[in-house]
Amino acid sequence: MEMIAREAKVAVGTIYLHFPSRDEVYLSLRAQFAEQLGVRYREVKARGLAPLDEMRTLAQVYIEHLRESAEPVLTSEPTPYSQIRRRLRRASEIREFDRGLALSREVFHLFESTVRRAFDANLIADALGPTGVTVGIWAILNGSYMVTRDKDLFRDLTGLEPEGFTAKALESYLSAITSMPKRVSNRSIASNSKSHVIKLPVKKRRATR
Repeated sequence: MEMIAREAKVAVGTIYLHFPSRDEVYLSLRAQFAEQLGVRYREVKARGLAPLDEMRTLAQVYIEHLRESAEPVLTSEPTPYSQIRRRLRRASEIREFDRGLALSREVFHLFESTVRRAFDANLIADALGPTGVTVGIWAILNGSYMVTRDKDLFRDLTGLEPEGFTAKALESYLSAITSMPKRVSNRSIASNSKSHVIKLPVKKRRATR
């Protein structure tokens, strides 16, 4: 709280007038970020883009969101978010936790609805389904952001440029799941699976005397 007061250039007591604990400061921050992301997602979805274009635009918005907000969240989160709930005792803290969780869930479903549009239009075929693919995209965006945070280390270890890597990783994944319908449908895969089984030669046992 002293660090927050120092950054805000106010007395510590002033912070406590608005937030009873540092947990509530953090939870309010998380909820605020989720709310802002939801607003930006709705702006994109209101543009009426084609499903895949909308998906890529939402992903770009999320990348920008991570650049703007991930650092204070990562710095302030020594324990997983879900575990914070176990130590909360104040009603105001619990309300803020629940608010942040509800907003985060809403943001996830906004992105998922776009992925579902792509599935419904037969632009994507993947056994994970819309929810699983949304999680996959989320994992790629978050994971890529994390591994490229230290740009020099990433460059030294991989020989790749960190700039633009997240977008390239996402495009690689989308390329894989959007090319499936062009090659063969899921139904034909199921019906032809038996005819494409590779049979390994079986060694004959030598007769024993």
